[in-house]
Amino acid sequence: MRRTTPWPARALGALAGVVALVAALLPAAPAVAANVTFKAATLNIYNGLNQTDFVHDLNLIASRADLIGLNEVGNRKALLQSWAADNGWWWYAPGGTNQAGETLIAKKSMFDVLDKGSIFVCDTNGPGEVPPARYNNWVKYRHKASGRNVTHINAHAVASIETAGRPEDLPRTRCAEAQFQGLKDLAVDKQDEGQVIVSGDLNVDFSADRSYGYAKFPWQVFEANALPNLRSTYNLYGEKGTGTHGNRHIDYIYFWKRLPEYQLMWMTGYDIVSGTRSDHNGVVATFSIQN
Repeated sequence: MRRTTPWPARALGALAGVVALVAALLPAAPAVAANVTFKAATLNIYNGLNQTDFVHDLNLIASRADLIGLNEVGNRKALLQSWAADNGWWWYAPGGTNQAGETLIAKKSMFDVLDKGSIFVCDTNGPGEVPPARYNNWVKYRHKASGRNVTHINAHAVASIETAGRPEDLPRTRCAEAQFQGLKDLAVDKQDEGQVIVSGDLNVDFSADRSYGYAKFPWQVFEANALPNLRSTYNLYGEKGTGTHGNRHIDYIYFWKRLPEYQLMWMTGYDIVSGTRSDHNGVVATFSIQN
């Protein structure tokens, strides 16, 4: 007698065949994008240090990060150039001592240099006078592991421009105000070309600035507005330690934070680096970038 497959089994077999055929015709689901990480740092290395202490601080911060903005280092231009060549780092320190003070370095193993530039901001009391001229320096890199462009902007604002977040009525304060706006404008310009990081000693305490909220200081210019906008380590993850200069958090790392659906790079945390010979601690932020 001829054996027959029960109807439910035949139906299930046919259905499985149809499902397999449809699956074969559909495009494959895209792979979930992987993320890779790197670390960016900022450190003001006091220009009055002797060479041994300077090299100590340079090696300390270089051991913690892959992309670094330095301040007050223009008088060490030749040493930095030699150190970078010997240790496999890109180095950008344009012009004379003042302009070169805001040096940018990055590991050659992790980044390629695509473009760079320096923007004069102001010379508060005239050429050769104190405080010296200010510049916003920047380098656009290609992050090798992800293929993404990352522009790093580095700056150092003049000191003694605020008390408890309140601006001092001085020419140097107006110079700093112009510099902060220039940094914001540069970040806005560069965010069309990729990801943006801003670093530097801005000489304005984070907590005092946020509390007082002066319109032309970093909190209001960079962070208080809606996204997309700059966001700092302290805004995202709170203040750590006692400060970066005494009890003040005045050394910053920001990144350009976009609306979630457009975000390709994230700041995932940070640490303050103590043990420096300088009068400043360093700041190191960890970034995750979509591959």
